[in-house]
Amino acid sequence: DGDSFVDCDDWDCDDDAACPGETVCDDGIDNDGNGYTDCEDFDCTYDAACAEDCTDGLDNDGDGYTDCEDFYCDDDPACS
Repeated sequence: DGDSFVDCDDWDCDDDAACPGETVCDDGIDNDGNGYTDCEDFDCTYDAACAEDCTDGLDNDGDGYTDCEDFYCDDDPACS
């Protein structure tokens, strides 16, 4: 259709059986087949399951930064 999106990356193919389903961000499965699982998948960047908890000592969003070291926690009162 000339929109520069190809095959399963084209929204016109969302309901096509050959294309993987919607990304679920907390099931341990690479739902969209892009090589990334759950919070490591860019589709999950703003999903609540992948939000960084700025006080638990864990890298909740899987970006390699923990708590106040994570830029998502810059505005969190616990990190001031």
